[in-house]
Amino acid sequence: FSLKMKDRERKLIYKIREALGRIEEGDYGECVVCCEPISEGRLLARPVTTHCIDCKTEAENQERVRGL
Repeated sequence: FSLKMKDRERKLIYKIREALGRIEEGDYGECVVCCEPISEGRLLARPVTTHCIDCKTEAENQERVRGL
């Protein structure tokens, strides 16, 4: 359990660093797939997100179809 928590922490720290880099570059809040703005509500709920809700939903649907 402890190792799993450490791994999750490590991944979250990486995502936070990526988000800070996007802020510095001026790309924060922009979907990496469609380049449209990510809604403020989504960013408040998940500040490290890189996908707008539409692109994330599509990606999840594709994963479900592929059985991942």
